[in-house]
Amino acid sequence: MLSEVRIGPFGEAHALLSKVLGNIVAHPDEAKYRTLKKSNAKIGALLAVSGVKALLIGVGFTEESEAFMLPAELGPAGCAAGLAGLNAQADERQSAESSAKLQAASELQKKQAVEAEKRKLEKLQIQDDAEARKQPGWRAKAAGVKGGRDIVTPSDIGACGNAGG
Repeated sequence: MLSEVRIGPFGEAHALLSKVLGNIVAHPDEAKYRTLKKSNAKIGALLAVSGVKALLIGVGFTEESEAFMLPAELGPAGCAAGLAGLNAQADERQSAESSAKLQAASELQKKQAVEAEKRKLEKLQIQDDAEARKQPGWRAKAAGVKGGRDIVTPSDIGACGNAGG
């Protein structure tokens, strides 16, 4: 379920869960790390994130009326496994994000290369046209008509002043 959580809430949940589970792994005999009070603002916000309750129950916590408790007989192995899974998921998200950025950059680079090629071709066409206009005897011709009439007046291209309106 945590894998479906958006990046922002996951980052906040990851930081707090890493601290909570890391404290239990580092200090397995400390009772204060084995109780998570629901009335605590940070724990309440953490529990609001989808998948956090499932993770806590998965590592061995039991849900009481006002707190989540990790029984003393359970060692830190479950918390260590949960912490490892959580860190693996964070690494996976980070690598997916970086690969998406690389792909987007690659697509942008390809698009820019195509646009540069189009501009280069247009410049060449403009230069060719400019050279052709410098040739003696060049005259404007109706576009697309092979051996077409010379354009002499505006009416030759359909630009009449009064169209009968």
